Amino acid sequence: MTAPVGIPPAVTEETEPFWTAAAQGRLLVEHCGACGAESFPPYGICRACRHRPVEFVEITERGRVYSFTVNHQRWLPGLEVPYAIVLVDFPGHPGVRVAGRLRGCAPEEVAIGAEVEVGFEPGPGGYAVPSFVAVSETVKAPGDTDAPGDTDAPGDADLSGAAGGAGS
Repeated sequence: MTAPVGIPPAVTEETEPFWTAAAQGRLLVEHCGACGAESFPPYGICRACRHRPVEFVEITERGRVYSFTVNHQRWLPGLEVPYAIVLVDFPGHPGVRVAGRLRGCAPEEVAIGAEVEVGFEPGPGGYAVPSFVAVSETVKAPGDTDAPGDTDAPGDADLSGAAGGAGS
């Protein structure tokens, strides 16, 4: 993407801490002090137990691609295609998934399970929007059909000698 395109976010009392932190390159998610649940995007109330208020905690760890799509449609002027949008899980923050554009690898190299680092890029209205940067050793090579770290995918050879495979 060469230019921030799209509709600026509607900043509310509930989302303002997120957007302020985003401008500083920090990713915040909501944390419920009553039940411990975490969620994103900000909502101002716990989605699990309905407790108010919630507090914000920062995600500083790498995430893993949970799902992705590669977009080939130029939806807005100035939008470079193709590009990948990823949905990212964070192991230390169960239940939190954040969507964003993936940078740092070609769209055809994106894979489920690939590690990503949190990043931000300029968005509409001058806001910083979450995006992710591929960790190079965890993206798949062109033509590779297995996900990174996948040790039991169809087509993998069973080298354990046991009928059920390793660990059976």
